[in-house]
Amino acid sequence: MELKFKVDDFRDVELCLESRGVPPGDPVEENNLVLDMMGGPLRKMDTLFRLRNCAGGTLVTVKKPLPATALKVRHEQEALLECSQEEALKLFALLGYGVVYRYEKTRRECRIGDALICLDELWFGRFVEIEAQSEEAVMKAVEVLGFDPEDGIRFSYAALEKDAEQSRDSRDT
Repeated sequence: MELKFKVDDFRDVELCLESRGVPPGDPVEENNLVLDMMGGPLRKMDTLFRLRNCAGGTLVTVKKPLPATALKVRHEQEALLECSQEEALKLFALLGYGVVYRYEKTRRECRIGDALICLDELWFGRFVEIEAQSEEAVMKAVEVLGFDPEDGIRFSYAALEKDAEQSRDSRDT
């Protein structure tokens, strides 16, 4: 389960986390590749298949939607492949998968209770993402960080980037 909040900067969140003795970790540059087959069968099922570079190899993630709640809820399964992202991509290309979306972000992480707090910076904005196994853990972290749950964003970074591109394009014309 997750909930995102767009912020102008991370200053207030960093101060809150530091006051609780859980400062965000060092920044990690992430390259994310979203895969699908010709015709987009995974997209049509609202299923994410992602390869992310990480220490030790490539993190493979599959996310499938679950019944909706106040949060973005998806069944998530992950596995670490001990190879480069390029090698993992070659492997899945043999099965017919190709890159349909690519995004980069800088992420810093820490924990509040059972919730993972991610400070994500992308070209189209800064976001605080709160992830946990339970809605209660997410909402507790939301409260600790001083966010209003009603302001939470339930969209993927792909959808948010598409909106940002459309806004940018409409300003340019």
